[in-house]
Amino acid sequence: MKLKESYITQEIDGTQVMVATGESSFTGIVRANSTAAEIVNLLKKETTADEIVEKMMKIYDADRDRIAKDVHKVVETLRSIGALEE
Repeated sequence: MKLKESYITQEIDGTQVMVATGESSFTGIVRANSTAAEIVNLLKKETTADEIVEKMMKIYDADRDRIAKDVHKVVETLRSIGALEE
């Protein structure tokens, strides 16, 4: 999976903001905390949820189940707005 190129991100005052450009049915703005922003950044290249979990485990001091739940939640949110190529 990968973040669609029609979604752009920008860091503003420590918060990542994502908007859709071009042909998208989503017309809102997504704000991400630092953890979700890291997941979004990892999705800028083709990856899997398991690969994201592994990379997040190297960054954050949390157990695998907690990280996997967070990754799943962010991925599902992005999927629900049509932001992912799968």
